[in-house]
Amino acid sequence: MEMYAVRAPTVANARLNALRSRLAQHQEQLIVTLTLLTGLWLTARSIAELIA
Repeated sequence: MEMYAVRAPTVANARLNALRSRLAQHQEQLIVTLTLLTGLWLTARSIAELIA
């Protein structure tokens, strides 16, 4: 990424700003999704241990 920023700083800056903006807009949704997936995984793992 650093070499890309050296070769095309304007384009790299625009893409990084777009990525930062997207992450800022979807940060809460990402946290909720990751927490939900972790909870489902832990639940499935616990059920599997209870059955086995």
